[in-house]
Amino acid sequence: MKKLLSILIAVLMVATFAVGCGTTDNGDNGDNGDNGATYADGVYFAQEDEFASSGYKYFVVITVEGGEITDAHWGGTNLKPVGNKKTFSAEGNYPMVERGGAAAEWDVQAAAAEAWLIENQDPAAFDDLYTSEEGYTDALETDDGTQVSIHVIEFFELAKTALAGTPVAAGDYETPEDYVVNAVIESDGDWNNVAEFIVVNGTIVSANYNATSNVEDQPLSKKELGADYGMVERGGASAEWYEQAESVEAFVLETQGFDIEFDADGKTDAIAGVTITANYFQELFEMALGQ
Repeated sequence: MKKLLSILIAVLMVATFAVGCGTTDNGDNGDNGDNGATYADGVYFAQEDEFASSGYKYFVVITVEGGEITDAHWGGTNLKPVGNKKTFSAEGNYPMVERGGAAAEWDVQAAAAEAWLIENQDPAAFDDLYTSEEGYTDALETDDGTQVSIHVIEFFELAKTALAGTPVAAGDYETPEDYVVNAVIESDGDWNNVAEFIVVNGTIVSANYNATSNVEDQPLSKKELGADYGMVERGGASAEWYEQAESVEAFVLETQGFDIEFDADGKTDAIAGVTITANYFQELFEMALGQ
């Protein structure tokens, strides 16, 4: 009898330990499944490293409240700033239905992926639902029952990256409704100067300066021209225009502002590697962000 009682006590202790372990909240981001783990509250951001051949670079913003994903936003910005792809599509400026024969517009299809993540809470859980290496799926439908035909792997992979990181710190800027704000300085000359910023939780998380052509037979922007714009070879500059623009972008992200002085020629030595007339970069910043 004593031996039997000892065995029963041991079994009870093991069962109690197992239940206790199974309900521990370890705060391990990226695993919000049956083990009880939760995400840390905050607003998360991730963006692709490069602009694709389409001109777009995707980003996601994930909001976590009470340990759960409560909002997900899938957007994109273009090398030639035109605003957020999701808003651009919703306003009828990315006509996938009319011109591409799609069953639904891009923003409507993107919303189906966002809704799936909010319902299921784990972007990795979508890994087995792709039907191709390109990231297409037959597991998503829009609100009206239309099959999602766009590739969605970018959204779920970026969601993984965002949630594996830390929330975006609160900043001093007003966050746009769709997170993207841009500005244009139009010119009567060959180039219009443009800029676009992504602001999440009041913090500037992405910056893109470019210049678009006013010349009819020149469809490429300065960034697309790259070294062919010829500032080094033909103009004797220390770096190409696109490289200097990238230095300005890095400065904005690092300092979260543009509080520097320019000389009478619009030049400054406050940003390493920038030797061109650069005061218009500051003007675009102020136009977009009001500071």
